[in-house]
Amino acid sequence: MFSLEHRVRVFVFQIMEQGPRFLLLRQKPRAEWPLGPVIGTVEPGEKTEDAVLREVRAETGLRRPVHLMEISAPQKELFGDMGLVEWPFAWQAAIAGEQLSGIRPGPMVVDLQWLNFDEAYRRIETETDRDALVRLQLSLQ
Repeated sequence: MFSLEHRVRVFVFQIMEQGPRFLLLRQKPRAEWPLGPVIGTVEPGEKTEDAVLREVRAETGLRRPVHLMEISAPQKELFGDMGLVEWPFAWQAAIAGEQLSGIRPGPMVVDLQWLNFDEAYRRIETETDRDALVRLQLSLQ
């Protein structure tokens, strides 16, 4: 039997004087896992936007985005009789120049960091996440 899982990958960002800053986090259970975007499963019958809101709230404590956008078309992969569809999104966390408050790491977050584009690009290990970050950076210019 073939199964299909949907996941969201959300790049939370804010616009600062010196340019955009991207929030990358490291999830439990292993502290050596790489930094990356907020990642979460889309529940059966749930809209992708609702999954984005739920996952970002659970992992960061942020309630509502200033702006929410799809970064690119979903990425699809097949592994035998299992399929995975990942939906890349961007979540603007604050209005340009506004001080962001209220970040509260969720229980599954070991570490989170605000990084500029160059550092975020270096720290992200997957090519698909790097591509999504580049698309987001270009859309912000």
